[in-house]
This record gives sequence, C-alpha cells and structure tokens, in this order.
Amino acid sequence: MKESMLIVSKEELPIIKSLIEKYPAADLLEKRSRQKLYRELQLAELKSTNEMPSEVVRLNSIVSVQTSFGRKDGLKIVLPQESNLQKKKLSVMSSMGAALYGYSEGSKVLWNLPNGEELIVIERVINDED
Repeated sequence: MKESMLIVSKEELPIIKSLIEKYPAADLLEKRSRQKLYRELQLAELKSTNEMPSEVVRLNSIVSVQTSFGRKDGLKIVLPQESNLQKKKLSVMSSMGAALYGYSEGSKVLWNLPNGEELIVIERVINDED
C-alpha cells in the first residue's frame, strides 16, 4: 500500500545497498524487510543530496509515525552501529527503519513488523537542514 515510490539520495544508495548485502539480519522478519527494501531501491527515484525533498526519510531524519500500536515521535533513522532504542535511534536496517526509508511525510506504508502486518503513517519528517 505504498502511495509513491522511494526517493533516495544518490550518495546514500550505495551505503544502504551495502548494509543490506553485508549486515546480518537478526531474524527472518528483518531479513524479509531488507529484501523488500532492496527490491524497492531498484525502482527508487535518485536525487543528489542537495535536490532531496526535505520531507523524505533518509539517514539521520527524525520521524513521527502512527501505527496500530500507537504514535512514535522523534525516531532518528541511523546506521546500525548507532542504533539505541532508549535514545530513540532506530537502525535503518530494522524492520521499521527499512519500512520508512525513502518515503515522504504523509505516506502510508504497509509493512511486516514484529506484531504482524502494520499500516504505518509517516506524520512528520525533520531533516537537519530544515
């Protein structure tokens, strides 16, 4: 149920693809999320960093989302080694991080998360340059 295709920074694309290919998945769900993200990256609209719309989720974006299990505010999308859920730092390689990456504020994303298939609404995206 993705409303639009991914928009991804040309500079981040090789980083994300490399993480998917090389970083071990914690479980089958995470592996499937990464595979789905990888397939979607093949169709993504690529832009240089300075052309990226400010409302697109990318590395270091801070997002607020709504799901059936509640609203989550201030999640920062980070590289796996920076992940720290107590500090609201969510790995781009986690199921939720992979679901959000490349989509825009207002997008509705249907994704498999640990609680099952979830509709995630991206309510707000903040990037450093905003």
